Amino acid sequence: MLFAPLAAEENPFALVVDPYWILVSIIQFLVLYWLLRRFLWGPVTRTLDDRARRIREGLDLAEASKRERERIKEEVAELLARARREAGAIAERTTKAAEAAAADIRTQAKAEADRIREKGRTDAQQLHDQALAQLRSEVAAMAVLAASRILGREINADQHRALIERSLDEAGGELKQN
Repeated sequence: MLFAPLAAEENPFALVVDPYWILVSIIQFLVLYWLLRRFLWGPVTRTLDDRARRIREGLDLAEASKRERERIKEEVAELLARARREAGAIAERTTKAAEAAAADIRTQAKAEADRIREKGRTDAQQLHDQALAQLRSEVAAMAVLAASRILGREINADQHRALIERSLDEAGGELKQN
């Protein structure tokens, strides 16, 4: 049926296959296949291989950068923790130093207040002693003057003053005991 030239004569629309053209088509297909394989398939596969290699390299780089980012994040967290610990230690040392300075200042202020208080007592005692000595001297002078007026004559002022001083000392001792 296929190779029937007679059939073509009978039906002008019948499909006729010529073996020569089949052979030519096979040869053309093989030549085209060889040309495509040689000039097109090689570069296309090389391009696809290069692209696949670059994609793998890009994925590897992305994975490496992700690991690096995680490592850096951990380092940053560690540095922040260390900085917080150091800041806490510095704050604690500063607080202790301030407390020590405050205690030292309080101690110095107390010592200064005690010194001023003691100096005030000493000064008051000196003023008291001076006032008492001056009072004794004036009382003795008035007693001598009063005794000389009462007696109407002059008595020995040194003897009388010694007598009055002794009397005042005895009276002062009795007053201190009460």
